[in-house]
Amino acid sequence: MSANEIDAGTDYEGILSSVFSSRAVSQILDFFLDHKEFDYSPGEIAKKTRLSFRTIFRELPSLEKNQIIYISRKIGKTNMYRLNTDLQAVTFLEKFAFEISQLQIKEPALYLDKEKIVEIK
Repeated sequence: MSANEIDAGTDYEGILSSVFSSRAVSQILDFFLDHKEFDYSPGEIAKKTRLSFRTIFRELPSLEKNQIIYISRKIGKTNMYRLNTDLQAVTFLEKFAFEISQLQIKEPALYLDKEKIVEIK
């Protein structure tokens, strides 16, 4: 097997899979992209994303390790997290999210289930 081939028997994990390890990570990133002006406690993130506290605590360390978020301060024993807008990758992620949202706005018919569309007469 050459260096450019991937063995079908092994799982492929690219760099994005290390960041987007689950759907929960996407929800957390969406939250931070929409609320980048402030910092948030894990409890606030859980409440706003409707994810469990346990899920938030499982996913935050990976986002912090990848420098997408950082601990901005502590209130008592609670870490407050903020989106790292100084990281160029976060800027690209913001642009990517914006572009995808624009595609969904321009072509909503692509995302509709044609069987569930009711004709208006």
